[in-house]
Amino acid sequence: MSEYFDNNDTYENDGQMEFDVPGQRLGTRESDFEDNADRTVTGLYNRLRRGDQDYFKRAVRLLLTGTYILQMDYDTETGLLSRNGDYIFIESNYDLLYLYFEMGGFELVHDKDNGLFALQSESDAARFHFNLNTTRIALALRCIYQKKYSDPSTGDQITSDVGEVVQFLKDNVKVDITSNKQQMANDFKTFVSFNIIEKGKGEWRDPQTMFRITPAILHLVSAAKVTELLELKDAMEEEEEIQG
Repeated sequence: MSEYFDNNDTYENDGQMEFDVPGQRLGTRESDFEDNADRTVTGLYNRLRRGDQDYFKRAVRLLLTGTYILQMDYDTETGLLSRNGDYIFIESNYDLLYLYFEMGGFELVHDKDNGLFALQSESDAARFHFNLNTTRIALALRCIYQKKYSDPSTGDQITSDVGEVVQFLKDNVKVDITSNKQQMANDFKTFVSFNIIEKGKGEWRDPQTMFRITPAILHLVSAAKVTELLELKDAMEEEEEIQG
């Protein structure tokens, strides 16, 4: 868990977030940027305290390796939420990080509705490519998230377990990912590394192992992909009925 906390009261905004765009940042005064020369990566970086310069490097590494930074840390064992210090730092230094990544062909997106930052790129070379089973699990996670999110009794945190994902894929894709449990465990770990799920107690081979599905799944798998999966499922069922 990160430990960065900004003392600026601007960020204590009763849980409300604003969409950050270049030139209109939270927690900064317009007078801070009267000199346009200071609104370069170098200028903004040099304005940081030494400790924050080190934290800037940490934020860059986290975004490059994890892609998604969530606003809230969720303890799957206790169900408690806490503010993510990395998110707070990125929010308060969005100008600098946006410009820095823009030079490398990335876009740092602030999803205010779902409480996350996402690093995106149109370059195929900058993308992580999932294997077939990981892609299937991603679709299952997205469908489970969507179904539970629309259920008022679910609450704000969407949780699932290994068994639910396995059963979903059996029912909808006709695939049993438990045939290779080591590969299945590695696939779930991939989603943890990208902050798409947060694991509770237990082993990935155990069907009762619980995890939280984070809002990052909405960026990973589009609604169009979910529709495509459901249409494919309907077509397969119709074909089975005809053959039967």
